[in-house]
Amino acid sequence: MRGWKAGLLSAAAVTLLAGSALALDNDPALERLCRGYDPVNGGAVPCTRPVRPNQAAFKDYARELGMVFAPRLLQPAETLGINGFQFDLQTSITAINNNETYWKLAARDGDPEAMLTTLGLDMRKGLPYSFEVATQLTYLFDSELWAVGGSLKWAINEAVEQFPVDFAVRGAVNHVVGTSQMSLTTVGIDAIVSRSFGAGGAVNFGPYLAYSPLLTFARSGVIDATPGTPDDAEGSFTFSGEDIVAHRFVIGVRVIAAAFLFTPEISLTQGMQQYNLQVGLDF
Repeated sequence: MRGWKAGLLSAAAVTLLAGSALALDNDPALERLCRGYDPVNGGAVPCTRPVRPNQAAFKDYARELGMVFAPRLLQPAETLGINGFQFDLQTSITAINNNETYWKLAARDGDPEAMLTTLGLDMRKGLPYSFEVATQLTYLFDSELWAVGGSLKWAINEAVEQFPVDFAVRGAVNHVVGTSQMSLTTVGIDAIVSRSFGAGGAVNFGPYLAYSPLLTFARSGVIDATPGTPDDAEGSFTFSGEDIVAHRFVIGVRVIAAAFLFTPEISLTQGMQQYNLQVGLDF
């Protein structure tokens, strides 16, 4: 047992130490987002001098990557209750505009897939006075990008017979780590309506709708337009910060059978769609 644990810890340490040297297909390559870069020749024609950042491309890329890492809703308006606890796994498929030039330039492999997939871990806990707190961890496949985040929900109305539609508001934030080229933070503000009902005394359904505007805050680090070329003082640049607002609309249904939880969801915004699925345990 000790040998197995030591091997696992060693493998994890090697992975973490080697991570900074890796460059996976979906990692950002922002050094290409500059005027004059020729993607057809794989950068054989570099940025023009002096380097002029392609700010519009950076904004478009940040807007869509923000959607990929946006906080998922995956819950109706009602809370878990003061003694409630939920643990679940989440997977998402986000349709991006992969044929646009900004994706071909900014994605490390230059040929991103039309769908980007993430896997997430979520834990939620009910609190007094119809509050609920949660924490999340999200990973983008084929990349070194992770998002860590949390959320707080308040059910303004739930389980009231005179007004049977539940209503809640939620604030959630995710911050992306794993690259020195950019800082990306997404904030979701959700207004949720739902109505839960039972079926057969064994299954509970909770369909819900939400308006969920997404705020994306994108900042760049110092970008080296000629990586691998030492002492190139003219080859570095930065992008101006971008604060982007996207209007999202979410529809889904939570299904609980005994302690098993299953929630499919669709999130829509202009020019993009995201398909989310949650499975877990509700105590």
